[in-house]
Amino acid sequence: MGAVLFQWLVAEPTFQTTALGDTAGVRAWRARLAAILWISLALAVVSGAAWLLALAARIDGRGAPAGVVWVLLTQTWFGYLWTARAALAFLLFCALWLGKPRDGGTRSGRAFIAVTAICLMGSLAGSGHAAGTPGALGDVHLVADVLHLLAAAAWLGGLLPLSLLFGMALRQTDPSLASALPVATRRFSTLGFLSVGTLLATGLVNTCMLAGSLPALADTGYGRLLLLKVALFAVIVAIASINRLRLMPELPWTDAVRRLNRNARIEVALGLAIIAIVSVLGTLSPGAHLGTQMP
Repeated sequence: MGAVLFQWLVAEPTFQTTALGDTAGVRAWRARLAAILWISLALAVVSGAAWLLALAARIDGRGAPAGVVWVLLTQTWFGYLWTARAALAFLLFCALWLGKPRDGGTRSGRAFIAVTAICLMGSLAGSGHAAGTPGALGDVHLVADVLHLLAAAAWLGGLLPLSLLFGMALRQTDPSLASALPVATRRFSTLGFLSVGTLLATGLVNTCMLAGSLPALADTGYGRLLLLKVALFAVIVAIASINRLRLMPELPWTDAVRRLNRNARIEVALGLAIIAIVSVLGTLSPGAHLGTQMP
């Protein structure tokens, strides 16, 4: 989703603004972006199938017989959601195939791909802790979780194509891509600023809903992992602030491009660590589910 949004909201408008059109550098970047999109979609599909089989195996205790899988798909909320997400993944496959992101596609085609990816990303919240919160608070929690996922994907998912743009600008003998960097980084910085604000607000809601109490943050495995996630997020925000306030004004100076590229890769690595932590958090019982409430 982040890579799709980057092409739709950052890269293609930048190429139009800077009149790069269809230069060799732009075509090369689009080809690499298309590879990211196809690989990401494949990983989403494979991991989704593995998730279903692993859950069926855990329920059955002996493996993952077809009967348990069928019951999951036809008689549980998880199965209904999994089926809907599988349909969205197929729709996204068709949209990518017909939209041809490798060639830039059309504005409407990019918008349709982005909306489909947003739906696929946001629907993941329906299988998390937020879906188990009852009543009106549950609705608020679910909306916050959806926005949290979308903001994280928009920011972290856009860092890799941005890093590719930096790297290719450094290697290209044609300075065309380098001339696009000030506009691209400014647009992505705006998207990142909105994403960080959304992450802070929705993260606070999620913490109040799930942490249970302030002592539980330090006394439970869920709370300690949550604190580690917050610490890594703070490091990423600090790096992003340095990028925005110190390095962006120096573009397209080569040293600034090199340092921005390095920082983007560090942010990607830290983002992957956060995703790993979140995947573990999804398997643990938060403090609120253990009977403690935030004072």
